[in-house]
Amino acid sequence: MKISLILACYNVSNYIDKLYHLLISQPYKNVEFIFVEDCSTDNTRNELLALNDPRIHIILNEKNIGAANSRNRGIEQATGDYIWFPDPDDLFDTELLVKVSKIIAEFSPDVVSVGMQERHEINGKLLYEKDILSKFNGLIKEDFNLVLVNLEETLLFGYTNNKFYKKEIIDKYQIRNKHQALKEDFEFNVKVFNVISNFYILNEPLYFYMKRNNSSLTTKFVPDYFTIHMKTLSSFISLLQTRGELSQTAIKLLVNRFIRYALSAIERNTSPHAKLTFKAQRKWIINHIFNQDHFRLMENNPHLITKKQKPIYFLLKYKMASLLVVLGNFVKVVKTKLPIFFTKLKG
Repeated sequence: MKISLILACYNVSNYIDKLYHLLISQPYKNVEFIFVEDCSTDNTRNELLALNDPRIHIILNEKNIGAANSRNRGIEQATGDYIWFPDPDDLFDTELLVKVSKIIAEFSPDVVSVGMQERHEINGKLLYEKDILSKFNGLIKEDFNLVLVNLEETLLFGYTNNKFYKKEIIDKYQIRNKHQALKEDFEFNVKVFNVISNFYILNEPLYFYMKRNNSSLTTKFVPDYFTIHMKTLSSFISLLQTRGELSQTAIKLLVNRFIRYALSAIERNTSPHAKLTFKAQRKWIINHIFNQDHFRLMENNPHLITKKQKPIYFLLKYKMASLLVVLGNFVKVVKTKLPIFFTKLKG
């Protein structure tokens, strides 16, 4: 069974050498490595062209088209039975492909989802590790919603870098990545899980998600951050309704996730890049958060709010916009000055 690794590459020259040695040292050999170089401004292109392995294929974009469209180009070129989208600046266990190949050989699942380990680095020094695992393991053929809610609760659902997709399914339904500022992986998975009949959970932390303080996605200001995240909540609701019922467990996840996204958006709006005064931040909260359908879902289910979210829920429920701006500024300070503490506190 052949596995195609599709790696969208933009300004990752610092990681190519380590990744290359990890790839060629894999015990499982029936693989192809498709690098899609997206007009990097560093030395990524030259370093990729210098790699020497017959299983490596390099696609050079003529213009910068983003990770989603680069992965789509990789899908078109892939010849494997399964495709995988590891990030070129991440790492993974050397036994990952061996273990996945055995699962594929035995069960031929539509998707294999793997546990992850977050590795938090500050200025190149590893300071904190956290395993991200589901409470489920093995082949899932029914009761999708219960498992999907758990995967999203742990944040495992939204990633594509920890999933192997049967190419036949991707081709049959012409599933492709959609370019957007954030949550591209999440929307891809919604499309996939809408049509598959089974999937396998390999509940081991075999993919190492490297979270660095110089990560572009964590430092970049995205004006549509809140809108995009509200769309993902709606997409997830639609997926659950397609596959079954919207259970109380699912609603609990959704209302608490809404609170989390709302606070995160408020905190991001305190950034100088947002160019919003205190008054403008307050007005943004009133116009964008209090008018949301998801806000009303939260209001109607106070009994489902977790203890950690209760104080934020109180400010939202009584529409204390000024205090929410103050809280957002406080969160910004903690996030900037104590990033590891903030990560642990966030859970």
